[in-house]
Amino acid sequence: MSNAKNALDGVIVPLLTPVDENEHVDESALRALVGHCIRGGADGLFVGGTSGFGPLLTDDQWKRLMEIARDEVPDSLPLLAGVIAPSTGRAIERIRFLDRLGFEHMVVTPTFYVTLTKKEEFLSHFDGCRQATDMNMIAYNIPSCTSSSIPIKALVEMVEGGWTQTVKESSGDRDYFMAVMHALKDTSAAVLEGYEPDIAWGLTSGARGMVPVCANYAPRLFVAAWKASQAGAEERLNEIQAQILSVRDTLFVRGENWLGGTLYGVHTLGIGGGHVTRPIQKLTEVQKREIDALTEKRANHEPD
Repeated sequence: MSNAKNALDGVIVPLLTPVDENEHVDESALRALVGHCIRGGADGLFVGGTSGFGPLLTDDQWKRLMEIARDEVPDSLPLLAGVIAPSTGRAIERIRFLDRLGFEHMVVTPTFYVTLTKKEEFLSHFDGCRQATDMNMIAYNIPSCTSSSIPIKALVEMVEGGWTQTVKESSGDRDYFMAVMHALKDTSAAVLEGYEPDIAWGLTSGARGMVPVCANYAPRLFVAAWKASQAGAEERLNEIQAQILSVRDTLFVRGENWLGGTLYGVHTLGIGGGHVTRPIQKLTEVQKREIDALTEKRANHEPD
């Protein structure tokens, strides 16, 4: 694959996975969500990540998710697939399926459940995934879910060895983010900001793009942030960041149920039924009313 194809920047939407009351992928809602994000100006779509129930779906449902996404997303738009697994062997099984479908980008996290602690463990996992495919590999750091952060030295080795040219950084740890930026400053590698409260800060600090879950609900808001950063309009970028935080706080029901809240948010747009996959909990009626009010307000006073 060419470097141009490997290049990822702008707003990469980590797609939610709408499910029905039986926890099966809601095909019509998924297709509608893809269309909503594309019309909103997304520069790429990331399916089967944390917000897409990647590690929560059964194998059959995960495969169906990937089939629908590959069918629905046009070849002109980068489509990334999450490879989130508790072992390298299970990750490779998913990689082989993605290869058969013709995916070009995979987003790989460290393994989880048995926490990785040594650089060699991280390198062994990422190398196993890299060797299994010709797909472009994005290294995904999300310690809140994997209980480990990818060591900076491991990232440098992966970039210098040509294993990856993109890091999705979702720790919310600014010191770690800046350490990654410093370590990779003399390379062509790109860092994507995955923590929404730091979108403006991350872009100002050199991030090449963002991967924000709330872009499922309001893609144009994040596209506006990207355009402001590209134009060097710092004041406008900070204004949009404030709007992002307000939307996020409501959708995340103040940190009580971010997945259920964001799924319900897209439901208020007419996409899906707002169902969740256990053990994620359904929203209370009070929580739903707050998100209903947000959607009504945005419909009447579109802020982005």
